[in-house]
This record gives sequence, C-alpha cells and structure tokens, in this order.
Amino acid sequence: MAVSKPSSCDCAYNANSVLSLLACKLDLWLYRRPFEGGRARRYTSIHRRGFGDLDRRLICSWDRELGAARTVLDLGSGPGSFARCLTAVHPHLTVIALEPSAALAGARPVRHGVRARAEALPIADSVIDVAVCLSSIRHVHDRHHALYELRRVVASAGAAYIVELDPSSDHRRIRNHSSATRSWLNRLTFGPLLVKTAPRPETIAAIARCAGWTRIAVHTDPLQPLYIMRLSQ
Repeated sequence: MAVSKPSSCDCAYNANSVLSLLACKLDLWLYRRPFEGGRARRYTSIHRRGFGDLDRRLICSWDRELGAARTVLDLGSGPGSFARCLTAVHPHLTVIALEPSAALAGARPVRHGVRARAEALPIADSVIDVAVCLSSIRHVHDRHHALYELRRVVASAGAAYIVELDPSSDHRRIRNHSSATRSWLNRLTFGPLLVKTAPRPETIAAIARCAGWTRIAVHTDPLQPLYIMRLSQ
C-alpha cells in the first residue's frame, strides 16, 4: 500500500472563519512543542488534575485489548500518570513511557521511561501491541511523521488510541475539566485557548489515513472535553 509522504502542513480549519484561522495560528505558535519550565510545572500541578478518573476509565474500556497485549507505548507520557495507572491495573504489561520534555521525563518515576520525539521513535518495527497518545498529539510539531512512526511500530494486529481535546465540546464537558483544576485562570482560559484551538478529529483522521492507517473510529468522552480515536490497519 502506498503511503503519502509526511508533511508538516496539517491545518484543516475553515480559512473563511476568523476564529478558525486564529485557532490554527495559536496551535502553530503555542502548542506544537514539549512542555518545559513553568509550562511543565503548570501541567503537572494544575491541568493534569482536571482529567479526574480518566486514566482508569480508559483502561477499563480497553480492558480486553490490554489484557491480551504484552507491550504498550504511552506516547507523550508527561509526568507518567497514565503509565503508572496502567502498570498497576495490568502488571503483566511492559509499558514504555516516551516523553520529549526534559522537565517531565526527568521527574516521573516510571520503569521504562524513554526521552524521545514522536517523529523519531527509538523502537523497532511492529513491536507495540497498543499505543496511547493521551492529550499529546497536539503538542507534536510534525503530526504526519508522528502518525507514520506510530504505524511503523504498532503490530499489524494492534491499535493506536489518540485521546485529544475536542473543539466541539459543550460547556458542561469543558467545565467538568476546568473546575477540577481549582484554578480561576484556567477556568477562564481553558475553553477558548486550549479546547477550541485543539486539532479537530477529522484533521487527525485525514493525517492518519495519509500515514497508512486504514481503520479509524471516533467517539467522544461523556465527561471530559475529549474525543477518543482508535487507529488500526
């Protein structure tokens, strides 16, 4: 199967809309980079708290698939919260927690921690059973290369899950997250500056098809302002 050459241009917003164009610009200027310094500290101490019990709910919903897996890649693992939760629930798994940020990679107590970029995974072909990108694909500079690399390392019978902020989220789901952070500034800015500027699921799906993923399914989380996309071959 022919796979399109990765490209860094993946903005699929409506150029006729001023708000859509602004969202695209903010995405390119502010978010396509790892968290370092104060941003890393704010994510760990404030934003990660807003996800509540999301880690356990995701693991529960993927229980059968994870139970049959041997190796899981947590791509953009941040402070390692998801990796630690996954290891606790499924101790038989080898969980590779991969994070490009020096601040986050150096602070997390995980067993198989790797510091690397999503565009150049230091992993052999077809050795990952399940890959998870939890609120991390938006911070990758070149999403085409990242999804291409994911397709390379995930086994043919495996799957990758993209869990990302959903720009179409209603106020209830946005409030569920922002209020749990206990930050008045986050309550004001989380919706317009983070949720509404996140890459839309149709944008990520188009990039995934370009990278060679053939089966794509998407649904929204009922509590958090997130969509959950399953990619397989």
